[in-house]
Amino acid sequence: MAPIKNIILALFVAADLAAVSAHSVITNAVGDAGGSGMALGVDTSTPRDGTRRRPFQQDATRFRGNAADTVGETLSNGDNDIEQGTLDIMEETGSQLPQVNPGGSLEMTVHQVNSDGAGPYTCMINADGTGTSWDNIPVTTNVEGNERGRNRDGEMGDFPLVASIPAGQNCTGTVAGEDNVCLVRCQNPARAGPFGGVIPVQMAQANGGNAGNAGNTGNTGNTGNADNGNANDTTNDTTNDTTNDTTNDTTNDTTNDTTNDTTNDTTNDTTNDTTNDTTNDTTNDTNNDGTTGGANSNANGNNNGNANGNANGNANGNANGSGNDDEEEEDENDAGTRNNRRATRFSA
Repeated sequence: MAPIKNIILALFVAADLAAVSAHSVITNAVGDAGGSGMALGVDTSTPRDGTRRRPFQQDATRFRGNAADTVGETLSNGDNDIEQGTLDIMEETGSQLPQVNPGGSLEMTVHQVNSDGAGPYTCMINADGTGTSWDNIPVTTNVEGNERGRNRDGEMGDFPLVASIPAGQNCTGTVAGEDNVCLVRCQNPARAGPFGGVIPVQMAQANGGNAGNAGNTGNTGNTGNADNGNANDTTNDTTNDTTNDTTNDTTNDTTNDTTNDTTNDTTNDTTNDTTNDTTNDTTNDTNNDGTTGGANSNANGNNNGNANGNANGNANGNANGSGNDDEEEEDENDAGTRNNRRATRFSA
């Protein structure tokens, strides 16, 4: 009897291994409109650095048995439960479910436990959140693997998997208190599987009551900021124009004043220098030629008159200064004449 019992026990163990052994896990999923999640049945405390059945395969989903056509099963908890599994996901992430749009995408991370957890993966979608019927959807980024879903080089690795949401997709399911829910199922072709997972997602455009999306309506408040921006632009433009005009006027006035002053000073200096030089030269030449004191006086008077004719006051000062110099030269000439006469009388 003992050998028969041992054979029966061995058959049960083999059946258990074949039934629930699974080799890949969808550990993360993000929608094109935000949110995050993972596959039903995933236990985030499971270590990801080994390939053995326990503990590394305990939360991986396999589509066999009673749940083969729906949401699959795991080694640790048996058949996946859509309601409880969705609640567990939201509690784990602390966030809304992955938010997708019609024509959008779902980006997933596949953890390949061992060699037959590889790709290529096919994906499908269930619109009513029950998992009882599925429609194929495109996969735009896939996991490497052969036709049997095997790739030894991918063991213990994490790989991106991206599925497209159809442009006309509707999500009508109500799961775990969330409306507009769809289920996305992805699986590989492994003979011992298929392996993969089911991810609850939420349609963003139809999800007006969702807390995360409702918060987005707060963005309409930004229109107020747009008005303020226009007002600020007008104020800034006016302020800048006024400031620039004032600055330019001040700068131009200062520049013009400086330029005019410099020009006038230069002109007057040149005029005075020319007048004085001409006057002095004429006076000196006349004195040296033996012109009388009366002629010198007339020259000085004429020089003073010419100098007084200048528009700038400095010219008068310069002309008068030149006249004084001529008077000193005249006195010196008169003294020289008297000395010569005395010397002549003494000699006689």
